[in-house]
Amino acid sequence: MITKRGLKRLEALLSLLFLANTANKQKTALLLGISVDTLTHYIAFLENDLNIEIFQKHHNCLLTEKAKNIIATISPSFNFSCDNYPLSLNLKNLRSLFYLEAVFVCGNKRKASQKLSASVETLNLYIENLEEIIGHTLIITNNRGSVLTKEGKNIIKKFNSLIDEVKYLYKINAAYKNKKIRVALAREIDAAIIFSPQKNIKQDIMTFADDPNMHTDDWDIAITYSEPTADDLIVITKKEIACGFFASKEYLNNCGVPKNLDDLVLNHRILDGSSRPYADSNYKTILQKCRKICPISCINIIITDMAKYGAGICVVPITVAKNNLVYLKNIPCNAKATLYLSAHKSIKDLPYYQTAISQYCEILKAI
Repeated sequence: MITKRGLKRLEALLSLLFLANTANKQKTALLLGISVDTLTHYIAFLENDLNIEIFQKHHNCLLTEKAKNIIATISPSFNFSCDNYPLSLNLKNLRSLFYLEAVFVCGNKRKASQKLSASVETLNLYIENLEEIIGHTLIITNNRGSVLTKEGKNIIKKFNSLIDEVKYLYKINAAYKNKKIRVALAREIDAAIIFSPQKNIKQDIMTFADDPNMHTDDWDIAITYSEPTADDLIVITKKEIACGFFASKEYLNNCGVPKNLDDLVLNHRILDGSSRPYADSNYKTILQKCRKICPISCINIIITDMAKYGAGICVVPITVAKNNLVYLKNIPCNAKATLYLSAHKSIKDLPYYQTAISQYCEILKAI
């Protein structure tokens, strides 16, 4: 981070924060003490450096969601205050902090000036600016090098947290630049989900016969029927869905439409979906009373597929029933399915994943 490019990154990010507050390039440039052309150069540098678009298309100052996420991530760290030494950040003060950090890391002003291609006199001017604002000596220089005072160390400690935040931002951006978000779905849920992948969000979607094992860290986001219990997982939202009895047209043509629940129990074949997580006690009682039951011994078998081919009547969540199945609305069904949208705690707050999580939250709301 102690490089000329690192300094430019900090200055560009600070410029973005000012621009977000003013929503006006001229005002921002005036506050920063730079020209509009320099501000535009900073924004262009940031777009190239982070590989994102800062502004929405056809707008000069309306920020994209990614730019807003970056601002939300770094703004607390740029709100600089250390003990009893509040320091408002502008470009000059930011550069003063950066030069003080460079001297601290390099051990003396000569090495720091060589690393940053700046003269020792320039470093001195900026550090003196900082000392004047703080009202304390921040660095002591002798023949053996440069040593920070107690006040200097306090300032650097706070500044390091800012640098760490920026490093983290770039690390995450690099790590997930071409990464696919891994989405796991319990089988049959995919029929209820209408996918409209967000632009710039790459997803690898897999379905499982049973609820996917999120605890293995093989998946980032999951929609399941069972509530995850592991400490490293968090439920983002959940949605309760009513279940109902369904059968194919062919089955109903051959066997007739059940008139009521008693007729279904006595005269119709029901598919045994008691292993499904949405099978409640009432449904299991119905199964016990039924004279004709089609057992499903393998969890890999999709119950709606069996119903589609005329094997019998099934109970499934209303939203996952296939188009060629008929909903038997006259047969009461108390079973309910709860869909859980969960994610790993380590990724849920990262901007790249937040976009996808928000997308799936909206999808569940619409079901």
